[in-house]
Amino acid sequence: MSALPGRPEIVPPPVELDRFDTVFLGYPNWWGTLPMAVVTFLESQAFAGRTVIPFCTHLGSRLGRSVEDLQILCAGTTLLGGLDVHGTRVYEAQETVAAWVAGLGLVD
Repeated sequence: MSALPGRPEIVPPPVELDRFDTVFLGYPNWWGTLPMAVVTFLESQAFAGRTVIPFCTHLGSRLGRSVEDLQILCAGTTLLGGLDVHGTRVYEAQETVAAWVAGLGLVD
């Protein structure tokens, strides 16, 4: 796959995303938003009609403007509330993540 100027080349995902109605999208928050590799990935996929659930790690900027950027990049999707985990607390975030996922109401 040829990358746009200034964009990293990416490898296609190992599974076809068309099989899924709900996609959890994890990324590190870089400079207040999504890394360019994630932007390139999002632009290469068709997310319309799906539910996208963002989560990220950060070192102080939380979700930053990534949710606003996702609204543009994933137009036509249902974007659920995201989770941010401070990078220094990743290894102790299991309960936080479990409570967040349970609160999304995806499983009966």
